[in-house]
Amino acid sequence: MFTAASVARGGRRVRVLESKPQFEPAPRTLIVTDQFRSQMGASARESIVNEIRRFELFTDGRSAQVALTKPDLIIERSRLIPALAREAQQAGANLSFDTRFLGIGPNARGLRLEVETGGQREELHADSVVGADGAASRVARASGWPPIETVPLVQAIVRLPKDCPPDTTRVWFVPDDTPYFYWLIPESAERGAVGVIGENGGDTKRCFERFLEKKHMEPLEWQGARIPVYRGWVPVRRQIGNGEVYLVGDAAAQVKVSTVGGIVTGFRGALGVAQALLQNGKSQELGALRRELGTHWLIRRALHRFQQKDYSELVDLLDASTRQSLGEINRDESTRLLWSVVRRQPRLVLLGLRGLLMGKTEKN
Repeated sequence: MFTAASVARGGRRVRVLESKPQFEPAPRTLIVTDQFRSQMGASARESIVNEIRRFELFTDGRSAQVALTKPDLIIERSRLIPALAREAQQAGANLSFDTRFLGIGPNARGLRLEVETGGQREELHADSVVGADGAASRVARASGWPPIETVPLVQAIVRLPKDCPPDTTRVWFVPDDTPYFYWLIPESAERGAVGVIGENGGDTKRCFERFLEKKHMEPLEWQGARIPVYRGWVPVRRQIGNGEVYLVGDAAAQVKVSTVGGIVTGFRGALGVAQALLQNGKSQELGALRRELGTHWLIRRALHRFQQKDYSELVDLLDASTRQSLGEINRDESTRLLWSVVRRQPRLVLLGLRGLLMGKTEKN
């Protein structure tokens, strides 16, 4: 929808194909940096349900607090998608519901799309096609991109614990359960989203249930998804005959693999593709996004083999100066953040290198 709105504003004819008969997006509570607000404008305001001003990090009996200069935002996916759809239509994009993509191929002018609308097969023609259909993108597979690796996200809505302020996100590092982390994100003064990213769906669910029981949290509802794993830049454009196919968002694994968050980076990818469509293939945003995702990949490689003692050391190294950097510079400016943290706490370099070397040793 964001790509469609951007391209339509640039004067191009745009048609959005949506397989569902109407918009009924599944609810999901998400946390993003303040960059989302300036990136999305009016649609951002409609989807924000809470603001986070503090992070609490826990591991092995240790803890650290990070106060944010600009608050993180809690957004509700089911509010965001209809807002984006309205913006796309207002910009001039045409939305076709109950229309399922079946296949793609070249024709004399550009591209030929096979779709099914209301149970009837139909053939469409376009100069360019954008696949924004998620990690299991049918457009990507039909156009020759290889499948993307994904990991399970499991999340539950719970009553917010009495000792957790509604402006504070909690993060627990438990490497025996997951190489990522558990989180608690307040969506209001009454409720919050507890979740985890794992590597194996069954194991992740079992670990998550044990974690909820240990923390005395009762699920009110469940949420889940498969999240793409960024392993390196996915080229976003392919030529098919005289036409071109692009990928955006999860379809191109445009996810910060350090935290497995893909909202801001996915919209950056959408903006980059819109620029390429309107500027004869040129896009500064795509180059900047590639560098950003590369930095997050480096951070994840360092963290991924951390053991409990490594996280304990990490938390111990977060002195006042380092926490100030973490609070002042958001996660979507990873290179600037990384250099600032390392400058203020050089011992983190050795810890990170040890994590990288552990990963290489295990692979060998």
